[in-house]
Amino acid sequence: MKAVLAFLMLLVLLAVGGAFFLVSREKAPDSVVQAELAGVKFRFARAYARDEATGAGGLADRLSFVAAFPAFTPLSGKNVSTKEKVTLAVTPKEDPLDPAERPAKLYARFLTPETKEGPGGLVLREFEQGSPYDFERLYIAPPDGRTFFARCAKPDSSGPGEGCLSIFRVGAMDVEVRFPPSLLEQWDTLIDGARGLLLRMTSPPVRKKKKG
Repeated sequence: MKAVLAFLMLLVLLAVGGAFFLVSREKAPDSVVQAELAGVKFRFARAYARDEATGAGGLADRLSFVAAFPAFTPLSGKNVSTKEKVTLAVTPKEDPLDPAERPAKLYARFLTPETKEGPGGLVLREFEQGSPYDFERLYIAPPDGRTFFARCAKPDSSGPGEGCLSIFRVGAMDVEVRFPPSLLEQWDTLIDGARGLLLRMTSPPVRKKKKG
């Protein structure tokens, strides 16, 4: 009888220990998560994970991250302003059309002829009424938007969505970057920071050399 009770106590201790480990892991934002998407390996601090699936790591068909602009460091708490928050969604590329070609080969047919000066040296183009992008505006970096483009909701729009969306491709992955319109003025810092964050997450860890 004592042996049975001891065995049951051991099972309880193991269960409690396992639950404590899981809770501790979830509460450790600095712990490193390893994931793989489209054959690319990722290593990142758990604090970057925007959802539970990303925070769990492993094989994934989508990874979602959130970072603070302009340093692209993890958010430092719930008080971070939405004006400083940037989100990234990484997925395997599926569309044969490179996102860099979208302004010229996809959006151009829906644009009005007029061009306006936008923030940060960007060119502002309006979509035609009744088009699939009727509730948005297009901002492109001269001359053709290959370097950078963003679709942003009109300030007075009652349509779905909010903020701005930019997309770029890295190898076999497409990266969606969502950010507030106020960051259009610093679009080059924004896109460089997003690419830099992705590079840091996918670069092999540097091994320290052993002292001789």
